[in-house]
Amino acid sequence: MDRKKKKQAAIKSAANIEQQRKALKERFLDRTRKIIVLIGGDILLQKLPDVFLGKLYECRYPVLKAKAAPGSGIDKIKVIQFNKLLLQFIDGVELTLPNGNKVLLSWYLSEGITLTDSIGDMETYGDPEMEEIKRHFLFGSHDSPFHHDLQEMLIDMVTDICTLLSDFNDHIYRTDLGLTPYFAKFNPDNDILIHTFKPKKEKVETTKGMRNAIRLGWPSPEFNWEHFNVKASLLGFKTTGLDIPLEIYISTHALDRLQERINITPGIMHQILLLTFLQPEISHRWRGDVSHVDFLVAGLKVGYLVVKLHGSKLMIHTFLFLTNNDTFEGEKLGRLLSIVKEDKKYLEIDSLPAFNSYHIDQNEKLSKLFKDAGCGSLLKLGHLKEFTINQVVDKDAESILQYLADAPYFSKQVSQSD
Repeated sequence: MDRKKKKQAAIKSAANIEQQRKALKERFLDRTRKIIVLIGGDILLQKLPDVFLGKLYECRYPVLKAKAAPGSGIDKIKVIQFNKLLLQFIDGVELTLPNGNKVLLSWYLSEGITLTDSIGDMETYGDPEMEEIKRHFLFGSHDSPFHHDLQEMLIDMVTDICTLLSDFNDHIYRTDLGLTPYFAKFNPDNDILIHTFKPKKEKVETTKGMRNAIRLGWPSPEFNWEHFNVKASLLGFKTTGLDIPLEIYISTHALDRLQERINITPGIMHQILLLTFLQPEISHRWRGDVSHVDFLVAGLKVGYLVVKLHGSKLMIHTFLFLTNNDTFEGEKLGRLLSIVKEDKKYLEIDSLPAFNSYHIDQNEKLSKLFKDAGCGSLLKLGHLKEFTINQVVDKDAESILQYLADAPYFSKQVSQSD
């Protein structure tokens, strides 16, 4: 490229940059004016001159974004994923102002907070009109219920995003909002810092040899890895002496079976896994020397975590889907239909994604069958398809009925109807 063309390209680039700057300023001023009207109407807008609004633009907070905490070494792809999810979570969400008007969260997190913080810090020098203007913005002060609700909303939002990105087999994430102006007033940055924790894999001795496992835990609010212990008695184990909480581990095999048989976002499953053992009462079925702990998704049972006691340690050995053999419901289903494990595998009713693909809840005969077997909870989990990692093509529920046409359960129903 010759010198003349380079100069022309530089001029064009500078013009584009200047045009973008003007567009950003106009957007900021337009949104700010609309927020002012929502707060106090056109009368309030008339009391705030354009010169003041222009100054607001110069001292505006930057756009909220997430970045890796110093020294965390988080993959850039994860940071990009976090920011994309953040935009999705914020998009379309509205905040209700004290007067009942609604403002978009995305506007308030930028233009709105710049406005309320700036006016809140403004000196009135006893001017009644300035004091009246400040009163309009008292709702947004950092010690107000409105602002506390905003903080809680942001904490919940980034916590949910961390959960979606987390995986015991990879990393668990936790964020720090302390450097955003919503928590540190007038902080010039608006960055969510992402911290990462890699669960440590250990060797645990069992009656069948050493097993690879991870001790259950989660990052604490102080950004330390916190392990959790469970009383064996809560799972049905008989204890002698002091019933002290014991370390609890999950084998990598159990994590694999959980992923294979439920197959929704790992972070969601793994957080549910942890919360299951933090309840004051843990729902379970006692099976001799093994505890089958209920695993619930959206409050509905999908299967069992199989826990054994090894000395002073509890180990989750595997996960059984509700229709699997060795569960109360799966065995009852087998008896009703005179089918075995291979039949269930052939029919593909041994994992949640495959089960959901049949839309059994829309088939009267099959719905009754699974309810009678104690698997009725599975019929209410079709909405989890949106969280399924690998989508399964829809199947025809009639194919199950054809395969099971001679099953005792359906034969009995035919004879009763006759």
